[in-house]
Amino acid sequence: PEAGGGREEGEAKTRTASIMCLVIGFAVLLYSGDCLVRGALAAAYKSNVSPLLVGIVIVGFGTSMPEFLIGVQAASSGYSGLAHGNIIGSNIANIFLVLALPALIFPITTDAPRMRITAFFMLCCTAAWIGVTMFFGLTQIVGMIFLVVLAIYAVIAWMIDREDRTEDTKEEIAIMNTPAWRMVMLILIGLIGLPLGARFLVDGGITLGKELNASERIVGLTLLAFGSSLPELGAAIAASLRKQSDVAMGNIIGACIFNILGVGGVVGILGPRAMVSPEFTAFSNWAMALAAILVTLVIFLHRRVGVATGIIFLALYGTYLLGLVNNWSFEGVGDLIIAPAAQTPIAD
Repeated sequence: PEAGGGREEGEAKTRTASIMCLVIGFAVLLYSGDCLVRGALAAAYKSNVSPLLVGIVIVGFGTSMPEFLIGVQAASSGYSGLAHGNIIGSNIANIFLVLALPALIFPITTDAPRMRITAFFMLCCTAAWIGVTMFFGLTQIVGMIFLVVLAIYAVIAWMIDREDRTEDTKEEIAIMNTPAWRMVMLILIGLIGLPLGARFLVDGGITLGKELNASERIVGLTLLAFGSSLPELGAAIAASLRKQSDVAMGNIIGACIFNILGVGGVVGILGPRAMVSPEFTAFSNWAMALAAILVTLVIFLHRRVGVATGIIFLALYGTYLLGLVNNWSFEGVGDLIIAPAAQTPIAD
């Protein structure tokens, strides 16, 4: 009994330490990501960059640094499944959760120039991810292709939409007037704090997952995905409160693009997998596809993301989590159509 009690006490301490690591990791990631975004925004506004491009390249890519660092850490440590789950889960959370919550505060418009083509590119990236992970695996060649496509996209987007043609708001002017030394300090805090927070988050998530007997895929799809999406959520809420719809929507789209091409590319190089877990290809990949399709439709129809859309997206996110808990799968959907015909008894 004493041995059993000591073991239970040790497990409780391990669980507590894991939770502490997660809390510290979340806090460091959120603060560091916010510092990096504020510093990057100051540099961008000083250069007269358009709000949508700021949202996509500066805010979207910048707030996706936690996913990038978690992916690098997990893949290089031999936990590629954790990295894959973080990519997919983050994209689902970005649309169904990070976009929905700010919309409950202030409606987000979708009529910015070139937002449609950007959303369509994000949808193509999602389709590429699903096709690659289902039929080819995330290999080193695929990873390199993803990174090259991301670099080409970033250059083209910067060249086409680098000029800000809108009138500066009070908030933009205030950010623009940020002293150079403060701007550099904010960026440095972000660059130093993000990898530190990612380390705490990965270590705590892996340990807690083992304690709870959860697979690394589930941990990546839920816990790490939500935690690493906190910087996007903070940036989206801030942009929504300032009525910067272009920045808020660009943040979401840019983060989704960077997660697939940037994080996916690096994970493919560091931790190649010829076959991705069926836990992703049978359910979560399709949830990510649904999220990408719905937000693209909203943008193409120039519909505002308001309270009604936000509630629907949150309900879909809850349904997705329910499916994870209950191990939902779409693998047998085709059999429901084909099998009955094949099993029809032949008349004598």
